[in-house]
Amino acid sequence: MIESVPDIRYLDRNEIDIEKWDRCILNAPNGLIYARSFYLDSMAENWSALVEGDYQHVMPLTSNKKFWFTYLYQPYFTKTLGVFGKSLVPFEISSFLRAIPGKYSYWDIDLNENNFVSIENKNLRLNLYARTNHLLPLRDDYAQLRHQYKRLAIRMKKKAIESQLQIQRGEDPSKIINLYRKDYAKRLRFIKNPVYVRLISCTAIAFKNNLAATYLAKSPSGEILAYYIILQDEKFIYSLLGGSTSEGKRLGAFYLLTDAIIQDHAGSKKTFRFEGSDIPGISFFDALFGSEKISYQHLVKNNLPFPFRFFK
Repeated sequence: MIESVPDIRYLDRNEIDIEKWDRCILNAPNGLIYARSFYLDSMAENWSALVEGDYQHVMPLTSNKKFWFTYLYQPYFTKTLGVFGKSLVPFEISSFLRAIPGKYSYWDIDLNENNFVSIENKNLRLNLYARTNHLLPLRDDYAQLRHQYKRLAIRMKKKAIESQLQIQRGEDPSKIINLYRKDYAKRLRFIKNPVYVRLISCTAIAFKNNLAATYLAKSPSGEILAYYIILQDEKFIYSLLGGSTSEGKRLGAFYLLTDAIIQDHAGSKKTFRFEGSDIPGISFFDALFGSEKISYQHLVKNNLPFPFRFFK
């Protein structure tokens, strides 16, 4: 547990030792690719950090401005952040939250599953909400992992195979992002063009450094029926984004791609992070592959002055 630590300091982006920062994230038992410097530089409007000691623990602070106020927010396609470091077990992070500068008048962030804020810390004046994710350990071989699939997943994969759908690996991530943007334009109209520009840049860096992979499911005639981008590092496989056409849904194309990812990484000792399980339908899909449901905290703090506190 992290208790009151006197040497937590606030650093602007240009004051951060990036080599030490990335080493901390890489070596942290709870380190996530979202907290690496290349990812934060790509996806966050701005970011600064809280750093304890000689980068024993760190907390990225992703921020933006609205009206005259600076606030903390969760960037799109960045599932969770929070505190990362050497601690081996879930730890209480109130000492870090108290060190966040007062200029951040509104917080709306997601903590990784190894962080928590105790309800005893009422003086922080936080609103805490439980969110869910699904994780699938990939330490077993594929046959054992497949044995955990629910009947619907097995049936839909079989349908995709019988329909002679083909899997293509290695497509440029930008093509898949543009497909996703087109297919989900109405449903995700709140995600604006600059976010996708950032995402294309981010995935290009990741793809070049073997930190991302892509999957397409195609019909026998070559039509794209489903697509998937994953991130990958030493500990995790991350579901970044994916989608399917109406015909692809009918033929089980996305089931086929999910199974392909699991098969590619079976026995790797990594964990597949499904990363999208608050929506009931998505949560149901994720559970079909034998994943484990976990919870993490969503944190909101509103110190905006009247009347702006009611606009957020």
